[in-house]
Amino acid sequence: MKPQMSREGWFDEIFPLADGLIATDGVQLSAVATVGTTAVNILQKRIDPGFTVALNKLQVGLTQRFTNLNASFAGSISYYWTVKPVYTEMSGSGKRLVSGTTIGITPTYAVGVATLVSGSYSEDTLSGYIPVGSIPYAPFEFTLIALGIQAAIVTGQVKNSSFVRLVGNIVPGT
Repeated sequence: MKPQMSREGWFDEIFPLADGLIATDGVQLSAVATVGTTAVNILQKRIDPGFTVALNKLQVGLTQRFTNLNASFAGSISYYWTVKPVYTEMSGSGKRLVSGTTIGITPTYAVGVATLVSGSYSEDTLSGYIPVGSIPYAPFEFTLIALGIQAAIVTGQVKNSSFVRLVGNIVPGT
């Protein structure tokens, strides 16, 4: 994607999170991940504009879908989103790669995935602005993590309308 710069060094760009195939019903989803009793990454995507951006705003629209695979059980899972900064900064000796600490950007949500019907699903959308105090720079890795109470009865995906919007200033030399 080509960055949208309205003035020298200013950056404002929207990055889609899920890249799905063309769908007959218009709903594109990320690859399927099976949720079990160990935490699993439903989606992990590096948001990288090609240089370091000092963030002024970080806006998200996150839609996740969890599907019940087994009509004998009602699936129940918990999930949350994280960000891990991974960017380049200038130091006295040149460029330095910074790998930051993983930061939870949502609480942990617990959801029941439908009823005792195979193929039924739960879909939630989270949207708004994330405070940039703990996430001062992009690029970073955006991750949806889920955990079930039973093995392999629920799958997770991210809808293609999910996005991350970065607004800030390009850090010179990165």
